[in-house]
Amino acid sequence: MRTTEQPAVPDPVLGEYAPMGAATLTDAERWPTLDDDGHARLAALRGHADAPPWVHATGDRLTAADEPALVAAEHGPTDTDWVEALIARVHADVPAYRRAQREGRSGPGSALTELPTVTRRHLVDDLASYVPVDVPLDRVLEGSSSGSTGAALRVPLHPASVAADLVLLQRLVASTGAVWEPDPERLGLANVVDQRVAFTYASAMTAFRRAAGMPAPLMARLNLGGWPDPGSRDRFLTELDPQVLSTSTLPLLRLLELDLDLHPVAVVSGATDLPASVRAAAAARWGCPVIDLYGLRETGPVAASLDGGGHVLVPRRVHVEILDASGEPVPDGARGEVVVTVDENPYLPLLRYRTGDHASLVRDARGTVLVGLEGRAPVLFRAADGTPRPSIDATQLLQGYGLAAYHLHQAADGSVHLRALPMHGLGLDPRAAADAVSRWLDRAVGLTVLTDVGELGEGKPRRFSAEV
Repeated sequence: MRTTEQPAVPDPVLGEYAPMGAATLTDAERWPTLDDDGHARLAALRGHADAPPWVHATGDRLTAADEPALVAAEHGPTDTDWVEALIARVHADVPAYRRAQREGRSGPGSALTELPTVTRRHLVDDLASYVPVDVPLDRVLEGSSSGSTGAALRVPLHPASVAADLVLLQRLVASTGAVWEPDPERLGLANVVDQRVAFTYASAMTAFRRAAGMPAPLMARLNLGGWPDPGSRDRFLTELDPQVLSTSTLPLLRLLELDLDLHPVAVVSGATDLPASVRAAAAARWGCPVIDLYGLRETGPVAASLDGGGHVLVPRRVHVEILDASGEPVPDGARGEVVVTVDENPYLPLLRYRTGDHASLVRDARGTVLVGLEGRAPVLFRAADGTPRPSIDATQLLQGYGLAAYHLHQAADGSVHLRALPMHGLGLDPRAAADAVSRWLDRAVGLTVLTDVGELGEGKPRRFSAEV
């Protein structure tokens, strides 16, 4: 059951939340730790003369008892044997693994690689089998997933684990050298979308790590197309000048096109692929770091790219394997499916969860790094001689041509068409990108040059598709 309640900071990866089956709450119930000044500032934000129509109400639901979990999130895990401890715990507390132990298929001493992988379909079909039996469910929040890559799914989440995503975001911003401190004159964070309809709301980030006496920053989820008057939108964004912009590629492109007088200390992109040209344009426009955050609703944040040079595992209880199509591990450096083990959400510990995304894994001075991360299963194109060509090669080929977004499609008869949105201001010809694909596949490539980000449609734009 979906309600009008959500916690305060849906990040670019995790999106929408709501208390499962909860009635509408009062503001005091939404933010148990927010002081009178915070409530007054929040009321002023809601009542701003140029505010969008707020169609949602939110609250982080955090209490003083959650503070130790947030302090721990500041510093990251200190235990190195957490995977082994998790395996033992799920065999005691999680129905799916308790059943496996009774049937002799695994046990508390099993190695991680001995356990079966878990897919989205397992969670869709029987989510309760993966929820520990010993966790109180009185504070459970619902994370909804639209099912753009599979059946829709609702994920149980704990307020503290959701709030820990904000703490992680602070750590990532700080790691770039940027300074993100509460500023009562500015919006602390704007989670920006650009959709026909969307949840919009104002909230307070009481989990934000700050010095004693500093106010909790405010945030808002904003739909660029949600203002009746675009002038009000532009005034609202310019006056409140969000410190951090949390968004994805298409809304980010729209923000760049609006050319507003904004001064973000950081931009965080997630949910969709971030082309190098868009990253560079945002960094050049605002002179700030651009963080590409990777994760899923089910797992939470997994890895982040601070410079475009690979996605480094975030400092949480997150472990990644790379498996081939048959479920066998591949050597470091070889491509395969990203499989995640994570113990951050007390309501849904996951072991060997198949993401459907693909990358290779390397280990260097930065830590464990996902290289060539490609959302969802790779698409195979066919060259004129019948040779299969993976879409990751097309990614590497096209990224040098200054495209803000694109969709490469091969029809059943082998014909190829590229829809391309060039990055404004670079002066590059999309025809050159189409010609490069033509040389790669030894086929003629049709080209449609898009002039507006809206021509890509809503949601997560497809980059590749093939009927052959």
